[in-house]
Amino acid sequence: MRRLGKGLNALVGDEDRETLKNAGFDLIEIDNIKFNPYQPRKDSSKQKVQELADSIEENGIIQPVVVRKIDNGKFELIAGERRITAAQLAGLGRVPAVIRDAKSLQMLSLAIIENVQRENLNTVDQALAFKKLVDEFGKKQGEIAKLVGKSRVAITNTLRLLKLPNEILDFIRMEKITSGHARAVLQVESDLQMEFAQTIIDNSLSVHQAEMLAKRFMQKKTKTRKLKKDVHLVSLEDELSKTFGANVKINGQKKGKIEIQFFSEDELNNILQMLFKLRNL
Repeated sequence: MRRLGKGLNALVGDEDRETLKNAGFDLIEIDNIKFNPYQPRKDSSKQKVQELADSIEENGIIQPVVVRKIDNGKFELIAGERRITAAQLAGLGRVPAVIRDAKSLQMLSLAIIENVQRENLNTVDQALAFKKLVDEFGKKQGEIAKLVGKSRVAITNTLRLLKLPNEILDFIRMEKITSGHARAVLQVESDLQMEFAQTIIDNSLSVHQAEMLAKRFMQKKTKTRKLKKDVHLVSLEDELSKTFGANVKINGQKKGKIEIQFFSEDELNNILQMLFKLRNL
């Protein structure tokens, strides 16, 4: 593959610019590029960016960035934020770029696809990007799955990670635990999750070991809770959990609340359908 960027500052002639265009990209001033507000990557470490800058300085930019035209000769970045930052560190004033027409949803989609397909976007940032597609663009999980070439279950599992405390999400970003470990952490009660995540880290547990330990954590919690709670309420919780196919908790007796947990849109729809049927009895 032809390397781009090495000596690009010397490419100023019309012939060279025509060569770039024929190759499907153009040479653009970095100062004329505005960062993409929908960029899903949030955690580019300084060390990794510096390593990329060193590589660019030595070998040039191997892959062009992707931009769209806005106005007054300016461009907005669709994909390649880390490459732009590294190119600046390497002393480049311009970068090779593919220019595309893109609306807001397309920008987010392209940025996600580019990062996910290259498998260098951490799971937390993937989840945040998917959530943005849901919240800001009204996309369903099945639509997101088709968009990024993943199964709907994979999208659901990724989005579920956002239910974890920020401290645990940081563990994933820092690669102290994997998304597989994080899904095991989701199996335990919220007040035990930090303790459980730290146990995984301290003991270097595999995902399988974490899943097995999660069950023991829950069994211990359940036994403790049943000893403290009225036996009739515990029995009622068990019956409701079986009815809804989801974990049900009753907090309080004379006054309190009933909680029904769900972990996907499909689970929520099933619970709502059952509640509507009960209302119409």
